Amino acid sequence: REEFKKQVFAKTNRKCCVSGCNCDAVDAHHIMDRKLWSDGGYYITNGAALCEKHHLDAEQGRITPKQCLDYMGIKLTDIRVPDKLIEKYEHSITNFKDYYLTLMLDALIDKWGH
Repeated sequence: REEFKKQVFAKTNRKCCVSGCNCDAVDAHHIMDRKLWSDGGYYITNGAALCEKHHLDAEQGRITPKQCLDYMGIKLTDIRVPDKLIEKYEHSITNFKDYYLTLMLDALIDKWGH
């Protein structure tokens, strides 16, 4: 967890990534809940450096996963699709990865994969 935080903070020089915010980052927020991955989701492309206020906003859905990606400068093509979502939906959706990326692009998916 500490290495994840260190890498996420390094991308923003320890500042909150939200546009216009000049506060120090206090947490490396998991853009998509870490429980959606069998290995904990500690991927640099799943992290956003956030101040206390914006971390709470992200946890409560006022900042979407797509917004976090944009603030961090992470391209959709670079993100990993959570394994547990693939397991849940791959049998009913032909190309779940493309579907997931579309949901992310349109900000139609929340931190918990709903």
